[in-house]
Amino acid sequence: MIMKRLFWSWAAIVTSFAVGSTTASAQLPTNFPTSMVATNYPSAVANGYIFQGVNLAPTNVGYYAMILTNDGTPIWYKELTNACWDFKVLPNGYLHYGQQIRSLTYTGGGHVIHQILDENYNLKETIQGGNGYVAEAHDFQMLPNGNALQLGYYLSEVDMSRVVTNGNPAALVSGAILQELDAQRNVVFQWRSWDYYPFTSQWVNSTNAVISAFHVNCFFQDNDGHFIISTPDWVKKINRQTGEIMWHLGGNENQFTFVGITPQQGTNHFRSHMINRLPNGNVLFYNNAPFQPGATSSVHEYSLDETNKIATHIWTYTPSPGVSGPFQGDAQRLSNGNTFVGWGGLGNLTPLACTEVNGTNVVFQMKFNNPNVICYRAYRFPYPPQSQANEASVIEVAAGNTYSFGGTGVSLEVLSGGGGYNRVTVTREPYAPTYPLFQGKAPRVLPVRVRMSELAIDNMTANIDFDASSFALVTPTNVSVYYRTQAGQGLFLPQTTAYNLVTGKLRVMMTLTGQAGDFGEFIFCSPDLPDVAYPPLLDQVENYRGTQPYDVIAPKLAVTGVTYTVNQQLPILLSWSPKGLARSYQFQIATNQDFANPVVDVPYQTEAYYVWSGAAPSRTYFYRAKTMNDAGASGWSPGSFRTIAPFISVTAPNGGELWRRGLKYFIQWNDNIAENVVIDLYKAGVLVTTISTNAPSTGAYQWLVDLNLNAGSDYSIRISSATNATLSDMSDASFNIDVPVIDARSITRLSDGRISFGLTAPGATQATVLASTNLSIWADLRTVTLSNGSAVFTDDTATNFPARFYRVRVP
Repeated sequence: MIMKRLFWSWAAIVTSFAVGSTTASAQLPTNFPTSMVATNYPSAVANGYIFQGVNLAPTNVGYYAMILTNDGTPIWYKELTNACWDFKVLPNGYLHYGQQIRSLTYTGGGHVIHQILDENYNLKETIQGGNGYVAEAHDFQMLPNGNALQLGYYLSEVDMSRVVTNGNPAALVSGAILQELDAQRNVVFQWRSWDYYPFTSQWVNSTNAVISAFHVNCFFQDNDGHFIISTPDWVKKINRQTGEIMWHLGGNENQFTFVGITPQQGTNHFRSHMINRLPNGNVLFYNNAPFQPGATSSVHEYSLDETNKIATHIWTYTPSPGVSGPFQGDAQRLSNGNTFVGWGGLGNLTPLACTEVNGTNVVFQMKFNNPNVICYRAYRFPYPPQSQANEASVIEVAAGNTYSFGGTGVSLEVLSGGGGYNRVTVTREPYAPTYPLFQGKAPRVLPVRVRMSELAIDNMTANIDFDASSFALVTPTNVSVYYRTQAGQGLFLPQTTAYNLVTGKLRVMMTLTGQAGDFGEFIFCSPDLPDVAYPPLLDQVENYRGTQPYDVIAPKLAVTGVTYTVNQQLPILLSWSPKGLARSYQFQIATNQDFANPVVDVPYQTEAYYVWSGAAPSRTYFYRAKTMNDAGASGWSPGSFRTIAPFISVTAPNGGELWRRGLKYFIQWNDNIAENVVIDLYKAGVLVTTISTNAPSTGAYQWLVDLNLNAGSDYSIRISSATNATLSDMSDASFNIDVPVIDARSITRLSDGRISFGLTAPGATQATVLASTNLSIWADLRTVTLSNGSAVFTDDTATNFPARFYRVRVP
């Protein structure tokens, strides 16, 4: 039990011995973000260093990945060229950070290249998005079996004028994309949010040109092999075999009943920036503060009954005084039971960088001297991996004897080999293997590895026992031992594994061959979720946009039975997403639906797209794709498209519209071209002005109607290709700019024979009404005063005429 008496000792760390990348220095760089640390109970702080990466830095402070001691001393750091995201230790003992290449303009976060460093801080690998997508900063996971999880955002073109009032007809709506990459970094799972959600006002409710609508903060694999994701509003579980959502927690789709708190509290608790599964089966998550005065971030632990949809509140830490962290942040349960919190936040708003608590008692806190320095997340990890090794050696190993390797949990019954002066060493580390390879689909792997080395032994056959309790094997009958001949590299092969219920040990019998003192490496594996072969989800066919290094615009989910049109002069993108797990695809294009003689036949490919440049003009094509995985081949997903000539077609204004000077309107058109367009305004067939010389060919351009334009009913719009002026289109009919109009629906013959009607003259203060009986001779009746451009006019002379025509003139 921790006593309530606190001892605060804030100490400013200005200079110290540190390692800059791999070079020692006695003086920190002048732009290094120094910190202040208060250790309340040093004996209660967990083992390990603090890992932080600066992603919001004020002037004169650099973007650093850094490892700090409990007094704030850096033991290693590296300055990056841009924001540093999610610096941490991976399950295999390597390091990760996301190097930002471009910030997002429509939401928080950034496009990144994931950097993987070994225990000596050498770059081992960079990981980017697959299938043409770009990795995003919010989360990255390296699974113990060597697969990687990454998320990203993509943009969909949506006519939001059909969804919300005053919506942008050419809006870009962001969605989340989740990917699992195998050891070769092929995408084996891909989930796009808008393949499973509709573009409705429930999910997209904005008039912006670019809309953030599906902001995923966290993405991890649960114990059962499926995925859990979180956003600032809710948590969801996704079936890894089908892509379907298994349950909704929090938000407006919440399916759970809350125990121990009110429903409102429960819903509010799941504004999660990070959620993870604890060893006890509960979930721990960091809950961002609402962006409002007095709000505080907090950390919660819940027990989830996923069958009956019951969320039981277990524990909460709410700081006092409160810590406002409306963005970013994380929570981590440490090996001694403490909880480590990275507050994230916003410069000058979030007073702390990280806190460690035992229960709800603070045992460690750190803040930056410059309050505008913000780290995306903060962690505590023991490091380096060698410091966590449990090692034991036995000498003079000989056949017929059994040897125990102490706390490693390993014992050895030698059947043959050995003898004389020799040594066998077993090293156990609480980390997954580095870059494991498997025959076929990778199994689930526990984050522990056992390495065996020898001295003066060429070959040895032995029964090797692994204590199930020591290795925390919950279901040892479902575990197989895998082995590779060289520690740290190469192919793992499954070994015939037997579990002895009496001794509680797993046993494998093997002949080990020494290679420069290396007897190889052992890991513990269980079967992954079985593959199910579902036909892939086809995207709408469109022309290929080329490589998109950021802000990827991707086609939406295809509609069954629709034949899409594409520009026959441009390459064509045919893309899809797997439904569940995929190892490869088969793909065909043909000119008939029976695919008797396909013009393209790809029997094997790992990418979920195909770019084709061989299409004939004015031709209908049929295409299809199928998924291949360990379950076999899925059925085909069929689609079709037709090649057509390049075109532009103006759709608004296209005749009869009334637009007002000083207001904004969307000029709209359809096209299938890649180049930008020129937009011209004509009056009575004569060019008045060029509205834009280089507008993106998105199908809509918002135009502020010039106050200096003359009112008129003879305006039209011409849109042409910026590279080919002959490729163009004009409004089908004229539209009006500030032309006075009589509301024909309001014309009423009064009981005394007079005629009354409403009229509008935008921007005018007066209007004159004219009348005629034959449409050739017109007479002024009266000038009326307008209120907000409108008035009601009554013709007192109409009683003398059975029929009359009217028109309005602005003086």
